[in-house]
Amino acid sequence: MNIYKKTFKPAAIATMLTAVSLLSACGSDGDSAELAKAVELEKQRQNGTIIEVVTINGGQTRIKKGETHQLTATGLDSNGDTRDITSEITWSSSDTSIAKVSSKGLVTGVANSDVNQGIITITGTTINDITGDAEMSVSDISASSVALKQSFPESGNIFTCIDANITGDVTYADGYVSLNTVYNIDFSIPASDTANITDTGTLYTSRASIETISVTGKIDTVSDELTVIADPSNLDDIDILLNDEQITNIITINTGQRVQFNSQATLLPEVSTKEYGIDNSVNWQERELALIGVTNLGENKGTIVGLENGVTILQANCGGKEATATIEVKGDNTLTEMKINDGDDVINIAQGGDVELKLVAHYDEDSSISSLNVSEFANWSLKGSSLATAEIIDHGTNQASLKVTAADDVTGEFIVSAIYDDITTTVKIVIQ
Repeated sequence: MNIYKKTFKPAAIATMLTAVSLLSACGSDGDSAELAKAVELEKQRQNGTIIEVVTINGGQTRIKKGETHQLTATGLDSNGDTRDITSEITWSSSDTSIAKVSSKGLVTGVANSDVNQGIITITGTTINDITGDAEMSVSDISASSVALKQSFPESGNIFTCIDANITGDVTYADGYVSLNTVYNIDFSIPASDTANITDTGTLYTSRASIETISVTGKIDTVSDELTVIADPSNLDDIDILLNDEQITNIITINTGQRVQFNSQATLLPEVSTKEYGIDNSVNWQERELALIGVTNLGENKGTIVGLENGVTILQANCGGKEATATIEVKGDNTLTEMKINDGDDVINIAQGGDVELKLVAHYDEDSSISSLNVSEFANWSLKGSSLATAEIIDHGTNQASLKVTAADDVTGEFIVSAIYDDITTTVKIVIQ
């Protein structure tokens, strides 16, 4: 008779004994949930990933009835590592008649309150009953002052190409203070080709020389200004990444294929040894040839698409630094015709209405692709543009198009033209 023996580690035995012990006591679905919780807890103990400290991020913020605010949670585990535990913890509100919180940490104002400045506490609890909490306020009392500041870096000049964070300390008329917040603050800077700021206070720049930026933050009827200086002198180098790896070889793509690249920057070693993503600030372009289409705007910034067969260079530029990647495009294609919206000659739209125009290149039957949306890479123009405005939307996707919006209270007609590969294609737009 063959006897099979298996040796269990003490930790595994402990897990099974815990499970068996609880299982014997289970008599309902609720008990089963407790069993699953206990097993998961023991698993985390074995792996050293059990959370010992919980930090709730985004608190001390005031919202109004009906508004929402996302909180996140960070946990420090028994290995000494930190991780996002926003979806792992159980969220609760100290007063659900004033604010409720979802299982993902999204706080919703239920009712404005003037009791204790509308303050409630949002708590996050781990599977092993470790808690963290954050203060929130729900009230419609307006702000009386706002003071802008840099939260990264906290002082001194910001680093060109690397995202800086601008926040505000907001004081309200009832004395409540919201610290380090961007909530409901309207950020703006003067028009610039090399600097921009997002709705969440992320400021990024790309100029090769020192740049002074005046940031304005407004909430309700109050505002503040902060002068920020972006300095490229500490920028050491930038790199192009594909799948989070630096590029060392020629990248080969087919015509019609889309690939998204990213970029990172390093500072001088005496300043920092970290690597910083610079997707916001980097500028992408192709060197000379028109073999690839390059997206330089939107969430798909850094995406290229193969247009013509051959070898070309992709460039990333920021702060006076440049990185390059060699791109080989494969696929022989013979262009036969260009069409806007399947060849429409006339498109009717209402006053204030809009239409999305797609320019599609069509190739012969022996080509490697039959058609390709090239809307993003064409030279568009509107004759009679006072009747409408236009912008490219859905950058970096096969759904990219020119969105044409008619002015209100006008009628008339105008011609939209698109030039691609020296071919001009037109369509008449009639506003009725």
